[in-house]
Amino acid sequence: MALLVQKFGGTSVADERARGFLIEKVRKARERGDQVVLVVSAMGRKGAPYATDTLLGLLRDANPSADPATSDLLVSTGETISACLLSAQLAAKGIPSVPMTAYTAGIRAGGPAQDATPTGIDAAAIRARLEAGFVPVITGFQAVDAKGGIVTLGRGGSDTSAVIVGVGLGADYVDIYTDVPGVAKADPRVAKDAPYMDFLDYESMFRLAKHGARVLHDRSALIAEKGRAILRVRSTFDDGEGTLIGPEGTKDATGAARRVPDFIGLGSVTQADGRVRVTAVFAKGRAKPGSAAEVADTFGAKEIPSGDGDAVAFVCDAEPAKELTRNLLARLQQA
Repeated sequence: MALLVQKFGGTSVADERARGFLIEKVRKARERGDQVVLVVSAMGRKGAPYATDTLLGLLRDANPSADPATSDLLVSTGETISACLLSAQLAAKGIPSVPMTAYTAGIRAGGPAQDATPTGIDAAAIRARLEAGFVPVITGFQAVDAKGGIVTLGRGGSDTSAVIVGVGLGADYVDIYTDVPGVAKADPRVAKDAPYMDFLDYESMFRLAKHGARVLHDRSALIAEKGRAILRVRSTFDDGEGTLIGPEGTKDATGAARRVPDFIGLGSVTQADGRVRVTAVFAKGRAKPGSAAEVADTFGAKEIPSGDGDAVAFVCDAEPAKELTRNLLARLQQA
């Protein structure tokens, strides 16, 4: 029997079809005898009625100068709606469930509104629900500050919430469910043939996320490393194993130590001027910047400081950046 924390992002809770896949994963896990805790994001993306960006748009229309604390309280309702709806749907399927906010789940944070940093968790209330046979459905993205106010953990913060819950409970796995089957070497929306990785160590995952890979919040990788939580990035829509994220030297099913590849992957970030920074991330001590520079030259991309001794970054306009990404992937896969 395992204790699983399963985090589901916006696309995984956006509609009845997606929530059906989610509920089936919970059902199967409980049939195996596993205990399950869910952490959920707000439903959908910008334009969906309860999505974070939709709620932010409402506030901007009402008052472009609204204070950050008001913004945090408003946007946190998106996760609350998800948790209540999913808990009700689970119960309707015969799976006892209870929704929990950051307050009832004991998730604490400090620092500025809109980008608070988790400071700890009192998991006693979550444990009590588990021991009573319930599936706790916890709001991601939100936490409680020292004054009892609601703060949010920054964009992508539901990943961080899930890791905090997993560390607090001593979970066997924290499964980050999304709409892709793991961590790819490049954005699969840009490079459709980008391969997915079986394993990354914490530092490699952090560096890739920091440079713009959006499949996992960078802060969550550091918290997982500190708490020795084992993560799996998986798809809501299939039963694949996804990408395992754990300590360097983690063994596979045969007992062999897993190895981070020389070329880890590509991250991309759209800058304020509309241009795109594309960064090639390599394993420590295994960088091959020359190969990347040769490709970048053909697209007129300018090399810029990456802030990482084992990564090389380039900047160019948005459309050429897509071709640059595809060509960098092809070259560095072979290097």
